[in-house]
Amino acid sequence: LFSPTNISTFFGSFKFIALLSLEFILTPRAFLRPCFVLASTSSPRCGSAFHVTAQLPPSAARGRARSDSTFSRLFRRHSWQQKQRRGRSNSLAAMVEAVPTDVMEAAQAAGQDHVFKDWESLSSEQQASLLKDVQAVDFKHLEQSFTSSQQAANKAVEAVEPAQGVTALKDLTDESRAAATQQGYKLIAEGKLGVLLLAGGQGTRLGSSAPKGCYDIGLPSGSPLFALQAHRIRRLQSLAARTVGGDSAEQKPMHWYIMTSPATDAATQEYFQQHQHFGLQPSQVHFFQQGQMPCITEEGKIFKAEAGRLAWAPDGNGGLYSALQRQGLLQHMAEAGVEAVDCVSVDNALVAPGDPLFAGHCWLEGAECGAKVVAKAYPEEKVGVFATQGGEIKVVEYSELGPDLAAKADENGELLYNWSNVCMHYFRRDFLEAVAMRLHTEGHFHIARKSIPSVDGPVKGIKLELFIFDTFPMASKVSLLEAPRVSQFAPVKNKEGQDSPATAREALLKLHSGWVRAAGGAIDGSGDEAVVEVPALLSYGGEGLDGVCSGRTFTAGTVVDAK
Repeated sequence: LFSPTNISTFFGSFKFIALLSLEFILTPRAFLRPCFVLASTSSPRCGSAFHVTAQLPPSAARGRARSDSTFSRLFRRHSWQQKQRRGRSNSLAAMVEAVPTDVMEAAQAAGQDHVFKDWESLSSEQQASLLKDVQAVDFKHLEQSFTSSQQAANKAVEAVEPAQGVTALKDLTDESRAAATQQGYKLIAEGKLGVLLLAGGQGTRLGSSAPKGCYDIGLPSGSPLFALQAHRIRRLQSLAARTVGGDSAEQKPMHWYIMTSPATDAATQEYFQQHQHFGLQPSQVHFFQQGQMPCITEEGKIFKAEAGRLAWAPDGNGGLYSALQRQGLLQHMAEAGVEAVDCVSVDNALVAPGDPLFAGHCWLEGAECGAKVVAKAYPEEKVGVFATQGGEIKVVEYSELGPDLAAKADENGELLYNWSNVCMHYFRRDFLEAVAMRLHTEGHFHIARKSIPSVDGPVKGIKLELFIFDTFPMASKVSLLEAPRVSQFAPVKNKEGQDSPATAREALLKLHSGWVRAAGGAIDGSGDEAVVEVPALLSYGGEGLDGVCSGRTFTAGTVVDAK
């Protein structure tokens, strides 16, 4: 009887009657004796309620048609107010007033029901948001991941040994290089090789809030990082079709799978649409989001970042395996006939997506996964290197290796731990499928202990992360192939200094200028300023430039154009 809904209705009706009485005293003819009906309604949520309706005799209705009396205005206003109240009442009725039984039981079984302790104090929007977050948590997987991650972290560290079986550039014969490259072109021409791009990061360290792939490193063409890769893929499709099937051969699209993040997904897709997918077919470009894991305490308890939201963190670039499976991209690969993918990072200005030499080399070796490795620039370079540990191929971080092992050389003076991981990988589709299944049941994460914001202030919490190379020990065959740093690795990590847009731009223009001179062209000027850019649509790796550059002199700082 005394619920907010009933009280509100009662006083609203009282106000209406009072105003109506006053109006009747002032203008009695306008009313022509309206009749009032007190009606009762009931609701299973709100109990009984009363409302007032007004009915006019036929004469009054005719009078209302002739004159818009104060009564009619009041009546319409009262009706509108009643509709508004009923709308609010319906919204309140639709609000989740109690945690659904199945959700609460699952949380209780996992010992995570503490997140609902202040449920009744939350607004309807906060309740809905929190409920959505909790329903997204796989409690069984979270508990298993936390337990196995703790066990792995506490496991005794085995001795590290140098990586074996690395194919160095000097070990490649002309015949083996040609065979691998031809096999790579064949995979591309038949639509069996795709490209997987890791593009979840923002350009925060570069001074930009946009996705990092949108960043322009200052090339003469003004091409952002996304465009550089898209144009190389377009050129590679054309090269593969002509190499395998001749000049008239039909090009098959290379499917491009782009992993974004919740922070960059919408902006990335909008950017591609604005630029017409950089000339690629929209149907060959596929976006999917990197996964997230709930942040947890040292005791494995989830907690809230805000009143109506759990604390989440990205699950690392190794989250791509589960994301590909969960979002249907592995199924798409199977249906499209994609047998393998070349996996690259968005922040490498010189990366060669779909590199036919690398893909063909891994395919011919029967590798389930592979990596291109780059020789360290100097012993103390703070990069992860490939090594073996417990008989398994792994990436060991510089901090784990230590300065002594990092600088250790063999009898020929060559570094034993020389092969850097630069995030250029090869995966067979069936390996991706097997890994996704295995990680869900037995995979473990790295434990990253950090101060994490929460609704109750900073929490000394845990973020669970998986790295892309953590799955290499699961492969029966891993292929490691050296890639030349000068032509394939120019990272864009920092706003200034080392690994910055300036150093990446310098590396790219120097490489392209070398192509031009090798093809018989010249560049006016001298020194470091005598550089030009070769558009990727004109040449993927320096090929096909003889007819364009021979006998020509190009203006420094410009883009080479076809004759």
